[in-house]
Amino acid sequence: MTQPDQQALYARIAALEAQNRALEEEKCHYQWLAESTTDLISRHARDGTFLYASQAARELIGYEPDELLGVSAYRLFHPDDLSDLLNKSPRVYYRDGFYQHTYRFRANAGHYVWFETTSRTRRDPHTGELLDILCVSRDVGLRKAGEAQARRHQEQIAHANRLAITGELASNIAHELNQPLGAIANYANGALLKVNNTPTLAASELTLPLTRIDEQVQRLAERLRHIRSFVRKGSTQVSAISLSETINAACQLCEWQFQQAGLQIIVELPGVLPRVHADPVALEQVLINLLLNALEASRHVTTAKQVLLSAEYIDTRQVSFSASDQGAGVADNQQTAIFEPFHTTRNEGLGMGLAISRSLMEAMGGSLSLAEPLQPSKGRFCGACFVGTLRSEEMPTRKTGHTP
Repeated sequence: MTQPDQQALYARIAALEAQNRALEEEKCHYQWLAESTTDLISRHARDGTFLYASQAARELIGYEPDELLGVSAYRLFHPDDLSDLLNKSPRVYYRDGFYQHTYRFRANAGHYVWFETTSRTRRDPHTGELLDILCVSRDVGLRKAGEAQARRHQEQIAHANRLAITGELASNIAHELNQPLGAIANYANGALLKVNNTPTLAASELTLPLTRIDEQVQRLAERLRHIRSFVRKGSTQVSAISLSETINAACQLCEWQFQQAGLQIIVELPGVLPRVHADPVALEQVLINLLLNALEASRHVTTAKQVLLSAEYIDTRQVSFSASDQGAGVADNQQTAIFEPFHTTRNEGLGMGLAISRSLMEAMGGSLSLAEPLQPSKGRFCGACFVGTLRSEEMPTRKTGHTP
């Protein structure tokens, strides 16, 4: 080998050694970053087995990193959260390659830690085969506790609002109870008169009044159950329910108030509506808040005679309902503030009804907003119009109709 070739070789070797040192320094730097972060960095095989775990495993879940090697992460998931993860669309893993998941992970001491994990899948560029999964996990227990505390506070405020509503509806509740009690008294008096006038009266002759008394007792019991369920204190439980039935229940509770004010509630619903995902008590609370607001808005407007409750399905997965009145509407400078807590235009109002209603709708996966009212030339309900949306079960066969 000639001297120039040797010099070139030595220079090449020196360059490679310098490159190796730079790569080693970079490797050490990234390793230091991985081992120093408070988040758990891990690498997994396609079956979830740990191939690598950073030192944060010791602090977060009480495992030495080496203890996790060869262990499937899925074995440490909370069963409910593992089912949720595995039911995700395969597209999440096999096409997009990037996903985020919040779940409970079992620590070495046996308790569960709330983790939020961001994952990235790595694939062979030629075959597309899944090689491994890189995960970065952080403890979000404090955040979850804060969210739970916020939900508890909201439930307490919502319960207080229901109690306040019940106070406003006291006259209606008394009317609801007096009607069946009066009917029971009439039937009982009639039966006693028959017995007193005809001591030898056959028992079968009392079948009709006793049946009527039983019907009224059942009606009274149902109304009491309804009132008790409305004022109960409990968390929001979302399930598939009938929007029509909930609207009718809310209207029944407010009916006496509207009669006293000389106003009429008009309910216009399609002949067929899908079931919506909501809590029946929370949704009823929202509707009653909207009805009572509409009542107050209409009370001092001499031309206001009706309040309209209507509903429609927007698409295959959404239903909307609206409450419209013939009042003075919401002033332009008030429209951005009406959903804020303690904002009210009524001297005796607390300013919590709309704020709570929007929170309840959002907790049920829906929304509540102020819509543009109809122009006087286009409809009779040109006051305020509030629109709520909820997720629905399915798209029904399109029909039209009205429910009185």
